[in-house]
Amino acid sequence: MKLSVLALALGVTFSGSAFATANAWDTTAPWAGSTLSQFAEWTDIESINDSTPDVSTNATANLTLNNPAQSGGYSNGSNIYGLGIFAGAVGMQFTTTLGGGDVDGLYDVYLRIGTLGSVPNITATLNGASASASEVNTIGPITIVMGGESAEQEVYWKWANVAGDSLYTFTFSASAPHMSLDQVALATVAVTAVPEPETYGMMGLGLLTLATRRARKNKA
Repeated sequence: MKLSVLALALGVTFSGSAFATANAWDTTAPWAGSTLSQFAEWTDIESINDSTPDVSTNATANLTLNNPAQSGGYSNGSNIYGLGIFAGAVGMQFTTTLGGGDVDGLYDVYLRIGTLGSVPNITATLNGASASASEVNTIGPITIVMGGESAEQEVYWKWANVAGDSLYTFTFSASAPHMSLDQVALATVAVTAVPEPETYGMMGLGLLTLATRRARKNKA
């Protein structure tokens, strides 16, 4: 009886809020208007180890569910679900990579996910450097299912002025069991380094020195 009630609750959570979006983003991409150096996106996640994003530009990419046994995670060919309908179940944990990048220059690097059911943790990592979510968009109401928050959310993280790398490795996770990962996107945008204030000061000092020398030369 408990299992039936739990399965019914999960079915309502996933079908009611989830499938209304049909694997489409509801919010504007955080890099909108920028020229992307690299890009990869999964709108249909075909397996728990998916190296074939639906869209990719100048990149190789992979998305992996790290703990399927502990989270009850599986793919239905479109989403990855963490059913977790057993004692001791935990939230899903993911690693995703973006490869083939230019090692020169600086980049703003983005991770964007769309989820349903249990909400994701707001902390993610890029090559081991953690960051809190830059923005969390909740589509529709937040409800309480089996003691935890449940909602449709689109979340992104941005790491600014990152040195170019041939492989970017991201990690993110669910806050609890019963999350559905609907979409994932990775992107890099080349940026121009902005000189620090001290640099401007040194430039000004250099120009002043040059002007003084010229003035002395003219007097001579």
